[in-house]
Amino acid sequence: MKVIIELIISFIIIGSGACGGGLVTIPLIQHEMVSIRHWITFDEVARLLAIAQMTPGPIAINAATFIGFQIARITGSIMATLAVIFPSLIILLSLTPLLKNIKNNEKMKRISQGIQLGVLSLILFAIWSFGWVVIKSWLDLLLAIAAFLMLIIFENRVHPVLVIVLCGIIGLIIY
Repeated sequence: MKVIIELIISFIIIGSGACGGGLVTIPLIQHEMVSIRHWITFDEVARLLAIAQMTPGPIAINAATFIGFQIARITGSIMATLAVIFPSLIILLSLTPLLKNIKNNEKMKRISQGIQLGVLSLILFAIWSFGWVVIKSWLDLLLAIAAFLMLIIFENRVHPVLVIVLCGIIGLIIY
């Protein structure tokens, strides 16, 4: 029972900090699951993220379901998944009635700008920390840069899934 409560608390914390999408949750998951709880290793986070990104749905929910199952089977999976969405649900239910009033509020616009910069820092941190696990050679770095440039240069003309598939095919050939 104690581990279920710890799982719920951890994923409520992760869900509370996920103000910017899935990439923002990566350093939060890493901090809670690896650094604080020691339930998984950093390498397992990298594998987990690869799986979570391949399956449909938000990274945080997929990660919560997977880690919850790994820690406490079905009960852990259900509780972790519910816990990670709980903060968003509470925030949405609380702010929806106020949305019209705060939409054009100058202070809210400034707070939002600050939050966006904080979210950007978490995304950059996720890239930095995840990059150390994934990029192990110059060839890995070149492939990552080539894929990134393809996405930038052909912005709306190349589907991101195509880039992932191409990288997989190249990986099959060169590794």
